[in-house]
Amino acid sequence: MLFPGALGDAVCLEPVVAWLVRTGPVEVCARGAAAEVAALFPARPRVSSLDRPEVARLFALRTDADRCDRWLDRYGRVVSFTGAQSEEVRARLRGRAGATLVPFPSRDGTTHAIDEMLVAVAGADAAVGAVPTLVLPHPVDRVRGRMVLHPGAGASAKRPPPALLREIARRWRRAAGASVEVLLGPAEAGEEASWRGLGVVARPGTVEAMAARIAAADVYVGGDTGPSHVAAALGVRAIVSFVATSPTRFGPRGRGVRVLDLRDPRNEDGLEAAWAALASELP
Repeated sequence: MLFPGALGDAVCLEPVVAWLVRTGPVEVCARGAAAEVAALFPARPRVSSLDRPEVARLFALRTDADRCDRWLDRYGRVVSFTGAQSEEVRARLRGRAGATLVPFPSRDGTTHAIDEMLVAVAGADAAVGAVPTLVLPHPVDRVRGRMVLHPGAGASAKRPPPALLREIARRWRRAAGASVEVLLGPAEAGEEASWRGLGVVARPGTVEAMAARIAAADVYVGGDTGPSHVAAALGVRAIVSFVATSPTRFGPRGRGVRVLDLRDPRNEDGLEAAWAALASELP
């Protein structure tokens, strides 16, 4: 499987891998955080780099066709979510038994990306509504009363209002025995000082380390970003605010997840809606 998406996109891929692995081993070619989180899929696929030379040859001049075909012949099925706009890739996969070339899910549309990818790969056997699952290699004990808050996002327009997050964290800390841990990622460079007053600030170096911190929490609070999908897939109670994009398309799925679409006038007071959802989790 060739997958060019980022962290949250890759979490959405997990049900597709779970379906494919029923017929044999799966290799996921991805990069960065997406490759790291694929290693946490319960199916334990083999993970390799999307930037490997064999993948590059898919997009190369057709004079490399023989070498590319010899590589593809090693697999019983090829699923690519990249290259749908490339004539070279289309030509190489056209007519190949067991090859599926699927456009990467765009931000537009009303079908959830998980369902779109499942239907493209599994057809009529797709379990529409599937929920991703992640499994850490080592058990993590939950810390009663801990909130993990992730204030960032890959795109600044998708970040929830900082004032809303700060007030939620302050209210949580005022509850007896409650604590807050703020998780920062690469997109939040230099923000440690601005969040330190709310509690412990952590910048995990790997996706597995980040997932372990989230798994130890009573609740997670964040926005339209990869760690929110990780929290949902780990089964952590999560409050996720969308301010720029539609959760119908890429909202995190998981038990105990409450997605707030703050573009909706009914959720104009996002603070009170979020706090109401958290009330039952107070220690």
